[in-house]
Amino acid sequence: MQKVIIPEEVSISLRKDMERIWDIRQPYWYPLFDCSREDLIAFNSEYIESEEKLKEIITLLKHHGVEQVIEFLETGGTYNLQVSNLYPYYYYNGDFTGSEGFWTSQNMDWIIYASHEGTITFGGEWLINKIKPLWSDWKSNLEWDTKNQ
Repeated sequence: MQKVIIPEEVSISLRKDMERIWDIRQPYWYPLFDCSREDLIAFNSEYIESEEKLKEIITLLKHHGVEQVIEFLETGGTYNLQVSNLYPYYYYNGDFTGSEGFWTSQNMDWIIYASHEGTITFGGEWLINKIKPLWSDWKSNLEWDTKNQ
């Protein structure tokens, strides 16, 4: 997975924009902390963490015109990567990293958040509207979600 480090001064500005746009007020985000945004859905990570779902997520993003992804890791690193190299999970390729992460693009009209509690949150009305019909069993995998019950 090839990543390009984003310089700290740029990273700080991007993170502030992401936090403002997505109402991220704590180090951890929805569903671990409430958020005023309604265009969110939080799944149990076991439901999302498969090669099939990863390919579907990447395809949805590509069809939306996403080519580059910004990755914000809890460990402090911020990176640019190609959408085809997206791996938005708390475990990287089966390895425990202990690092939560946020993934979005430059225009920040979508977001993915992987938590240490076994949740993966998707944000953005367009993305959620594509996910729900694609994954017909989505309602049975929302243990932590309070916005879509």
